[in-house]
Amino acid sequence: MKRKKRKGLFLSLFLTFIIISGCSSSSTVINEEEVRVRFATYVPVTSPVYKHLAEPWMERVVELTDGKVEFNTYPGEQLGKAHDMLKLTRDGVIDIGLFPANYFPEYMPITSALTGFPSLNTSSYQGTVAYNELLKIDNEMIQRDFNNNRIVPIMGHVSPTYDIWTIEKEVRVPADLKGIKIRTAGGITNEYFSHFAAVPVTISHTETYEALEKGIIDAANYSSVGVDASGTKDLLGHATFPHIGTAIHALVVNERIWNRIPEDVQEAMLQAADEIIEDSGRIYDEETEVFNQLFADEGGKIIELTEEEEQQWDEAAAEFIKTWISNNDDKGIPYQEVLDQYKQLLEKVE
Repeated sequence: MKRKKRKGLFLSLFLTFIIISGCSSSSTVINEEEVRVRFATYVPVTSPVYKHLAEPWMERVVELTDGKVEFNTYPGEQLGKAHDMLKLTRDGVIDIGLFPANYFPEYMPITSALTGFPSLNTSSYQGTVAYNELLKIDNEMIQRDFNNNRIVPIMGHVSPTYDIWTIEKEVRVPADLKGIKIRTAGGITNEYFSHFAAVPVTISHTETYEALEKGIIDAANYSSVGVDASGTKDLLGHATFPHIGTAIHALVVNERIWNRIPEDVQEAMLQAADEIIEDSGRIYDEETEVFNQLFADEGGKIIELTEEEEQQWDEAAAEFIKTWISNNDDKGIPYQEVLDQYKQLLEKVE
């Protein structure tokens, strides 16, 4: 009996040692010789966001610091769901997080508004370059969207535009949206579609295929790469590109962790971001063109809008944004000022 107890005690101690060792190897270490931090995101390693943003950024940081920095990576919601990423980074569960601002209108009011407004950026490259310039000059956005959440922005990535992908119906002008049940990412985009009598349905990326297949929705508000990643290409027949919203992914560091990181490593992290900003946007745009061509080659129809039809979308967007800002003016957030500044930066990139 004693021998069994001893054996059990030994096994328990051994397992405890293994667990402690595992935790130790993945714990945060920050000093002048070594920086080991936890990086987490909701996307899997196969996602374009991971392949074209997260991975090259981390690799470049390691190169610039001669291996001084080590990232313990947790992709695919290993440390939490997408809608928890900001809070987990703010609270220090995650040292560095990558998540979409679209999911956090309460915490990132300015950036999330920019993601939902229609007819802003026309490409990922244009939006990404302009938004990162905005990060450098707009103190109001930095304070509200980042400082208030105790996170430090490293860079933002703007996706290709979200457009209208339908199973059967051709959508040429805003009036054609009436009655369409369309998948959205939520937020301001829902208000936009409701404004034109469509029925926005906020469901997750992983649920979209089944919802289309079962007829729960008729359409999806997706970027081209989003359609590709969701596997819904074969269910969709038509695409219209009036540029209704986008996604802005924020790469951020917990404020307390950032303040502990040596200055040379901070500089390397910012430099690495600056170096990949343009390429990350260009790659997305290239993949968009490739996918759109494939969609058309396989029988999908990309709607070619006339100048008059495009004008209707532009006027609808301007009207919607004006109304939305007026309705939210009492919040004390300078939406119009930031939007004007962002538009100026977008024009420069064009």
